[in-house]
Amino acid sequence: MNDKLRWTTTIGAALVSLSLVTQAAADTVTLRTVSSFNPGTAIPHTFEMFLEEIANDPDAPVEINFIGGPDAMPPFQVGNAVSNGVVDMAFVTSAFYTSSLPAAHALNLTRYSPEELRETGRFEQLQEMWREQMNVHYLAYTNYGNRYHLYLNEPIESPDLNGLRLRITPVYRAFVEALGGEAAQTPPGEVYTALERGIVDGYGWPVQGIFDLGWQEHTSYRVDPGFYHVEVGVLVNQNTWDNLTDEQRDYLTEKAIWLEELNGLNEEINAEEERRQAEAGIEVIEFEGEDRERFLEMAYEVQWQRLAQEHAENTERLREILDSE
Repeated sequence: MNDKLRWTTTIGAALVSLSLVTQAAADTVTLRTVSSFNPGTAIPHTFEMFLEEIANDPDAPVEINFIGGPDAMPPFQVGNAVSNGVVDMAFVTSAFYTSSLPAAHALNLTRYSPEELRETGRFEQLQEMWREQMNVHYLAYTNYGNRYHLYLNEPIESPDLNGLRLRITPVYRAFVEALGGEAAQTPPGEVYTALERGIVDGYGWPVQGIFDLGWQEHTSYRVDPGFYHVEVGVLVNQNTWDNLTDEQRDYLTEKAIWLEELNGLNEEINAEEERRQAEAGIEVIEFEGEDRERFLEMAYEVQWQRLAQEHAENTERLREILDSE
């Protein structure tokens, strides 16, 4: 097989997409793939298992040319890149491409697991929406079960962040503000310094991954319970997807479901992360009773309200898929 990916950038997204899919043989295709997360860290670990699973399958009708993580492409450009056919496949969270698909990060608010979404036909509804608005096939939902937490350097006794400044992302900005906190949006690479210098009093982040970034060195407390689910999707350019054979599409779908089943590993991984955090001296502030109920209810309701204010049509559609009985 030719090691060089034979593709030529031309005018027109369709031609670009076609050029990126290199037909190595009649029954094999190579997909140029990028990740919005650094390889070897917590968030992409199951996606890397997915890549390895395909690479080790001698009968696979597809091959993956993994070109890298943020060193190869800035994370906030990945969504546009897969949408426009600059790459064929991408591992990227919806929070990184809301300019292309407004309110996409409502996926974090789902009350259904990926398995339940598929069983009830809701996953197909999501795929239709992503196809219509972003020209991608939503192949797999990873990291479900990896919940977000608030991490602080000042103790609190109730769900009240008055006087505290937290580093946030759009996923939980509304929640932090509703709790009375001041929101500061900075790239992950700047958070360590912000914590070290006392520019922020804490941050929101999943239970997994703070050790990858070294943030445990400047973190005193984790607030429980966790809220929302992390969502990182595997997206395939729609033109690429349409030009695959039935066998290739079926194979990728089968491997996508296998990948989603790996979300079941998160319970054990979360417990190990909590143990490591405790060893690092991070204490737990756990809300119980009415405080717990109010904390969780506020987390979901204020985010749905914020999304509705900003993107009413998409939010209504997504809430029907993700939050209705």
